[in-house]
Amino acid sequence: MKILVVYDSVSPARITEKIAQAIVEELKEGGISTELRSIEDVDRAIIMEYDCLVLGAPTMAWWRPSKGMRDFLTSLQGSNYDGKMAAAFDTQMWTNITGNSAGSMEKSLTKLGFRIISPPLVSYVGVNDRVYSLRDGEMEKAKMWGKGLSKKLLK
Repeated sequence: MKILVVYDSVSPARITEKIAQAIVEELKEGGISTELRSIEDVDRAIIMEYDCLVLGAPTMAWWRPSKGMRDFLTSLQGSNYDGKMAAAFDTQMWTNITGNSAGSMEKSLTKLGFRIISPPLVSYVGVNDRVYSLRDGEMEKAKMWGKGLSKKLLK
């Protein structure tokens, strides 16, 4: 079993990258061969070498993933990913309005032929004096999601 985790992180705090790293650590701890790449650092051709693709991006305006992630997903069109598994996670500011980019990424992945194997992870971010950081408990939630994903993949 080989997994590729691809993320986009747009803030100077690199919040989405930190969540991606935590997920990768849990997958590796679960005994799964896992590679982590940023969207700028991944060759789309290698995706076929993996059994599962995990995508992560911040939620931007209108509950969409970052432009970089949208462009990445568009670049995957034209290939057949039937039989490949996928999952998605996002980071976003806490609000009373619901919505997230993980759902949008899942829809794109499904259209490409991927089979979604886990509910999305949404990690909440706060801001204090213009500095972004994860809200309390969010890193632990990401680790638990990674551990759960590992168990699903090993079934």
